[in-house]
Amino acid sequence: MNPMGTDDFRGRVARYVLERKCPSGGFCFYRLDEPSGSDTWHALSILDLLHVQFEDAATIAYLKGMQRPDGGYESIYAAWYAVKGLALLGSTPSRDPGSYVMHNLEHYRFDTARLPVEVISLFKRTSCLVDLYAALDLEADGPLRDSMVEFILRFRKDDGGFGYPGSTLLDTARALSMLQCLQYPLADLGAGAFIRRCEVPFYGFTDIPRTTLSFLEYVHAGVLASYLVARRPTYRDSCEAYILNCLTRNGGFSRTLQGGIATLENTWHGVHALTMLSSWME
Repeated sequence: MNPMGTDDFRGRVARYVLERKCPSGGFCFYRLDEPSGSDTWHALSILDLLHVQFEDAATIAYLKGMQRPDGGYESIYAAWYAVKGLALLGSTPSRDPGSYVMHNLEHYRFDTARLPVEVISLFKRTSCLVDLYAALDLEADGPLRDSMVEFILRFRKDDGGFGYPGSTLLDTARALSMLQCLQYPLADLGAGAFIRRCEVPFYGFTDIPRTTLSFLEYVHAGVLASYLVARRPTYRDSCEAYILNCLTRNGGFSRTLQGGIATLENTWHGVHALTMLSSWME
């Protein structure tokens, strides 16, 4: 049975999210009036996935207020959370952020010599830039789009995965998402073979082949990568069971089966993965 289709599940998770709405607008997972762009976008996306209608002028004002007077943002991550969050609320930034995004695209130049220091999250910044490039429908020239594709493909390994120095499931899922966003065909990349090597019977997925450690974000990445290449996960039911076992009593999701604090980010991982898994119902 698909849990996403039950009123009890949807209501329980929606209550968890709505209880974390800040009086001043936005959301905060630890329930103080200290909203963040990350928590706000994750909360809005969860409600959208659950088909829960949400309208709030204060949250729109909070997201609009993240933009500087010159149209820029504190970081490209802040820009992504604000632009994407406003879109979920049917709104847009007060000022056109296109110039700010283009400046970052040109500054980054998609050069492997300019990799971020936090190489453990190889594609995090890149994925925000690529998504904003597409979401804002920037009228950039062909060479820029081609340079983005070329940059991503440089991290494709012989095993069909993506990463640095070796393939990981998290980087593979992000790479596939970006390439799809850039309208690059995924069918001939051979990613399905790498995804298969990351499958494990009990958890569903692990991040690196021949390992067994798993967290909710690994299962989400495996489900997402499989969804993007139209490949049904071998252990679909194990994925669903793992995700549901991360559901806590308060309606949010923690990172592991062993419990822990639920967060809006982990709850989004769980709900988004369950939504994709529902397309492979028996």
